[in-house]
Amino acid sequence: MKLGVCLPNFPYGARPTREGIVEVALEAERLGYDSVWASDHLLVPREMARFGRIYESLTTLAYLGGMTSTVRLGTSVLIVAMRNAIEVAKQAATIDALTGGRLVLGVAAGYAEREFRNLGASFHDRGGHLDEAIGVMRTLWTEPDPRADGPRYKFGEVLFDPRPERAGGVPIWVGGNSPAAIARAARAGDAWHPDGLSSAVLADGVARLRAGTPAGREVEVSLRRTLDLRPGASPDAAATGSGEVPLRGVHQVREELAALADLGVDHVVCQFEHATGAEHLDQLRLLAAEVGVAA
Repeated sequence: MKLGVCLPNFPYGARPTREGIVEVALEAERLGYDSVWASDHLLVPREMARFGRIYESLTTLAYLGGMTSTVRLGTSVLIVAMRNAIEVAKQAATIDALTGGRLVLGVAAGYAEREFRNLGASFHDRGGHLDEAIGVMRTLWTEPDPRADGPRYKFGEVLFDPRPERAGGVPIWVGGNSPAAIARAARAGDAWHPDGLSSAVLADGVARLRAGTPAGREVEVSLRRTLDLRPGASPDAAATGSGEVPLRGVHQVREELAALADLGVDHVVCQFEHATGAEHLDQLRLLAAEVGVAA
């Protein structure tokens, strides 16, 4: 099981800065973490203050791609239905080509109706849009003569280059905890990427994923999970601002990671609660030293 790290491109601790984002990315690569991940929002309403200051995910990863050489770069998760899928396909292919095949495109349907309205996008049609977008992106990345004739995207006799570094295109990890997200991952994703689930809850989702995956397809499982390894962190402490109860302390983290490995989880993306940049980096180092970053 491989471990990744959420970049502090939004304030789940210290106020995000260029320096803080770069420090975490470079330290994660130095320590041998598999991947670093940028979260996504564009224009949130005031009540979503947690995401009021956020560095855009794809441009952040492109910026970091030139500073790093081995760590994978991922979105956790990009709300494609708020965007034009052709633009996303071009941006993703460019980052992947420029970084030697290191991009992972985590995508999801989204949940913030007012943000969709702010961007002139359809919230109630977001699932169908995402399904079509995934097909459009894969077509552009892999087909010698890409064509589309769907309700939102229609094109033919077009050129799309450069392609992603990998022949099969950029891996698409489907985010979301709902049955619809699981079904989407089973039929169209390279991985299912839920957020904040305990191993006990995740087990049902993994069973649904395996049951719904067509024969011949392989779909990995990647869980995003909040951790708090700061000294004195109590296992009984309250939930975070997002409602998730973090894993607290090295012992609890080690036990939960073992349970996730038993479920067949392939990746865990760690979001570290912190009050300062130093606390964030200390926890990166502690997890690497006490648990290890890859099995």
